Amino acid sequence: MDFFDVAGRIADVTAVPGLVTGFVITYRQLRKTRTAADAARDAAHNAQASIGRSNLLVLIPQLQRVEEELDRAVRQGVEEVVVSALQGWRWQAGQVRGLLEAGRLGNQSLLTDIQHSVTAAAVAQHNLHGPSKNLVSTTHKVRQAIAKVTNELGAVATVQGIQAGDSHVNA
Repeated sequence: MDFFDVAGRIADVTAVPGLVTGFVITYRQLRKTRTAADAARDAAHNAQASIGRSNLLVLIPQLQRVEEELDRAVRQGVEEVVVSALQGWRWQAGQVRGLLEAGRLGNQSLLTDIQHSVTAAAVAQHNLHGPSKNLVSTTHKVRQAIAKVTNELGAVATVQGIQAGDSHVNA
């Protein structure tokens, strides 16, 4: 038996265990990679939810300030400030609605109420360009719609604030 025959037999005997060992190592590495990818995906999802929650917690008080500004401007009869407040409401309420939808944080009733308030703000803003300049009557419906939304958003802010605190504790 020459050297090549011996080397061939050794290769035949060691090939199967080497192959099995290679598969085991590859399988373990794939599991580690998948675990790391799952953890990265979960971390990205948690970060996205946290950013949305933080934005929501910033926007809700701004909406409450817009409501106060609108009421004050109506009482004082300052049409320019009323128009500005209505525009601000439309913009910020639209953002809040988008955040609530994206994060699945609000119920359908709240989302509908927000959309109703945005529509009412647009109607009131349009009506201010007409012949009737009575700010109280022109803005009555929109102020009611806004008050309903800000009342509901108070509860949302509380829940999201608690959840934001929980996510920092668990991080």
